[in-house]
Amino acid sequence: MNHFSIALPLLLTALAPFHLPAADAAKPKDEMARMQMVLLSRPTDAKSAQPDAATLAAQRKATENLLQSGKLLFAGDCTGNGALREVLILRGAETNDARELAAALPAVKIGAWTAESLLWFGASNYFRPVTTPARTSEYFFGLLVRGTNAAKLPPDEVTKIQEGHMANIRRLADLGKLATAGPFVNGGDRRGIFIFKTTSLAEAQQLTDTDPAVIAGRLRVELHPMQVPAGILR
Repeated sequence: MNHFSIALPLLLTALAPFHLPAADAAKPKDEMARMQMVLLSRPTDAKSAQPDAATLAAQRKATENLLQSGKLLFAGDCTGNGALREVLILRGAETNDARELAAALPAVKIGAWTAESLLWFGASNYFRPVTTPARTSEYFFGLLVRGTNAAKLPPDEVTKIQEGHMANIRRLADLGKLATAGPFVNGGDRRGIFIFKTTSLAEAQQLTDTDPAVIAGRLRVELHPMQVPAGILR
């Protein structure tokens, strides 16, 4: 992807820490939509059930089936040591659909993983159908959360930080390092996501460290190595 564009309604501007620039008229128009993002995580309770190899295999198969059926636009396995294990993006914005889908997943059914659905706003045409989900590519998933200085910054400084934040998003997209991004509508302290196409976690961290909102402490980014089906992201 060599461009990055989202035009948010005023409502989302108030709810999210960033919005994305208007589309270049010479490039295909982005198909903006509200979608459900499901975050699958290990519970913090150490006594919770742990998925065995059979459960994990069933989980992978269930995800592949959902991708091939078209119910999922995106699925990514988080391979790091953090609690986050998988990220799913559903076609459509119905919370009940996301909850029902997540509850039926093998790792969720046995209580090994918890599922949380969040309303997310992004370009749905950045995701491509996949026919062989078993082939994967490495990306890095960045969860943007409210920073420690977010409440302390004066409005005029926030405006300048936001401008710099947006300029940095455009720069990273033009470099081909940022595959997609977008804000949560109802994420609370979780403000949005980045998905980086980089060669290493260290490179992804360096890219987040250039963000003026991160430098100012308005945002921080939790990075997770992620395996995604090859070709699913434009």
